[in-house]
This record gives sequence, structure tokens and C-alpha cells, in this order.
Amino acid sequence: MKPRRTGRGRPKRSLGQNFLVDPNLRRKIAAAVGAGEGEPVLEIGAGRGALTDHLVQARVALTAVELDDELAPELAARYRHDPRTRVVHGDVLSLDLPNLTADWTATRVVGNIPYNITTPIIFKLLASPFPADIVLTMQAEVAARILAGPGSRTYGALSVGVAVHAEATRVCRVPRGAFRPVPKVDSVALRITPRVPQEVDAAAARRVRTLTRAAFSWRRKQLGKILHRHPDLRCAPADVERALAERSLLPSIRPEQLSADEYVALSRILRPAVRPPGRRLR
Repeated sequence: MKPRRTGRGRPKRSLGQNFLVDPNLRRKIAAAVGAGEGEPVLEIGAGRGALTDHLVQARVALTAVELDDELAPELAARYRHDPRTRVVHGDVLSLDLPNLTADWTATRVVGNIPYNITTPIIFKLLASPFPADIVLTMQAEVAARILAGPGSRTYGALSVGVAVHAEATRVCRVPRGAFRPVPKVDSVALRITPRVPQEVDAAAARRVRTLTRAAFSWRRKQLGKILHRHPDLRCAPADVERALAERSLLPSIRPEQLSADEYVALSRILRPAVRPPGRRLR
């Protein structure tokens, strides 16, 4: 089944819409979801149905979320006779995602998501309870930051934030020419697989995000000074010295030299001092 093209559903810049038109990449990304017949799948930003059609053909139990006021009812009408497919008209950042499928922890998530809300979507998905697997198409630069390891220039708060909860691997490159309208940058389809069981609970994850936000906002400074002087931290000198010694870390170490595990450990040792300020991840 090919996605229908109508006079409606033209790309809306306000929604960050870029429709995937390359048929080979549509098939490849849909296949990467890996869901079998009857297994739950949540699609974010179904759009014109580029991935939706392939998922419907795979006979998965599909919940397709679409915000666009024109495209959502078109999708609902197209799949109205398929009992396995449900279209939800709404904002993925406002919806209670675990309640959209029969078994959220068994649900596989897929989507070609707007560049401007990539990070909020990722961290909404990487919150307990976790889905089984996530395949998202995103800006190549963001994917590179997620995949970056300690010591690299692109390693930062986003790298650590994802690594704390999941393993990330590249599915495929999606060149800008695969979209209409053509964006200014290339994309990458990325698989993010939450770990089971999770070693970091929600409160600990918030502390890690507070610590990494502070550290990477001052990434040129030494960690010892960051822990003591950053306004979001202001740890007592004795606490800083104890925490670094416990982890065998020098005060002169830079933020990009620490692994995700080290950030988790430091946030745990400094727990009384690291209080989430409630700001978004940088």
C-alpha cells in the first residue's frame, strides 16, 4: 500500500515536518522495528503514512500518533477497517504514552521526529516505565552526540543522559534528499534500546542530569572546580575531595573524560548536594 497523496497534508514548517519519500529507506526503517504479528508498536509522527503502511502490512498492533489536524483524520480514515491499527490525534510530548498500548514494556517505538523536539522526545521515552526498543530518525548531528564516547568533542550531557539508560546503535544514514521538503542537514536512524533491568531510578537519573548539565556547561573547566563553584552544584570542598578520591579521580579531570558510569557514581556520592533544578537538558 502506497501512502496517498492529496491536496491536503502539505508540510507545515510550524510542526517541523519533513516527509520521508525514499521507498527503500521507508522499508528499511520499518523493518528495523523488528515487531512480529500482533506485537505492540507506537509510531511517533505518522505523517502521510510512510512507515505506517509498512507496519500495517506487518500486522503489528499499531498505535500511530499524529499532531497535524489534517493528517491525523486522513490516517484514521485510511485505516478505519483495520482492527489492529489505531490513530491518536495528539502531541506526543503531552500524551501518557504507557497507556496508549496494551503492554508498554513490550512496545517498540518508531518515528521520524521533528528536529526541534528530538531531545524532549528521547527523554520522555527514557523514563520509567521503559518501552522495549526505540528506533528514531533524527538529525545526524544529534545522533553523533548520542553515540559519542568519553574523550570525543561531541561527547556531552546528551551522550551521558542516553547511556545511563540505554544502548544506542546506528541503523542507517538517511540523506537529506530522502525527505520532502529537503532539509538542510542529513539524518540518521538510530536504535536506542533501554536496559533491562534499569540500574538507575528516576530520582538518580534527575541527579545525573543536573550534574552533567552543570559539568558540560563548563566543559573547559576542571571537574573539581565545577563541583565546588557551579551555581547548580556548589558542593562543599570536603565533599568534592571525598567524592573524587572515592572514584580515584583527579580534581583536574575535564567533564568529557568521565564515562556515564562515573557520572552516576559521582551523583550518588554527592547525593545531598546535587538537587535537580528542574531545567531542561542542554
